[in-house]
Amino acid sequence: MELVKDLSDSGIVFYWIDEAGGRISPELATLNLAHEWHQQALFEAYSGEERRVSVIDRRSDRNKRDSMLRNYISSQANPNGRRASDVADEVDLDLVKEKLKEFL
Repeated sequence: MELVKDLSDSGIVFYWIDEAGGRISPELATLNLAHEWHQQALFEAYSGEERRVSVIDRRSDRNKRDSMLRNYISSQANPNGRRASDVADEVDLDLVKEKLKEFL
């Protein structure tokens, strides 16, 4: 799954594509909405026994997490979380730059 940043009639949008390049999510207005969609899709696709009650990760408050890392010695190997849904999403394919160049 890759995150795409694109330009549409409504402005900048984000959406997810699969390995073949097909769109698998709706157009989402913000990076945060794209992350939430990704989290939900990963939870729905998981076929094992789910131990988490909530989709929302308790470490998602970056300020709290950074404060804990600064003020306490942590033995955690991955303070951001182990699951793919715990890691902040980054844009894999930015089509906005290319489209803006076409207009100029």
